[in-house]
Amino acid sequence: MTEQGVVLSVKKDFAKVRVGRNSACGSCGSCGKCGMTEKQKHVDFYASNEVGAAVGDTVSIEIPETNSAKLAIVGYFIPLVPALGLLFLSIALQWADWLTAVLFFAGLVIGFAIVALIDKFLKHKWMETPNILEVVNKTVIVQTNSEKGDSNNE
Repeated sequence: MTEQGVVLSVKKDFAKVRVGRNSACGSCGSCGKCGMTEKQKHVDFYASNEVGAAVGDTVSIEIPETNSAKLAIVGYFIPLVPALGLLFLSIALQWADWLTAVLFFAGLVIGFAIVALIDKFLKHKWMETPNILEVVNKTVIVQTNSEKGDSNNE
């Protein structure tokens, strides 16, 4: 999916790009391609900036299709593994019900910590990174007379 947005910030080889809701969003609400919900006016992406876009530039970006199965496994399955493991262990050992509940929630915390570590290790690359294809409108910074005078005094 190709969209247009405005560069909010640039850091090394990546740019934060804000994409607003367009006419295609009206029919689907939340299709999952961009992560935008029905009530959102815009969504921000971190996109690979190989074209050298600057802050304020209007750019065309390619947003890859998300792999929802991979994201579901990471978001739902991985946190449940330690939680269910501790739950079944405590049931098998016939521990108190309150301890079983505490261990289940502790397992969830452990699972989400594992997801956070994996995310840090993979550097947020659960899916393909959006790419800036081209700069559509370059921002021109106009210096006023008072700014010119200030820079001459320095």
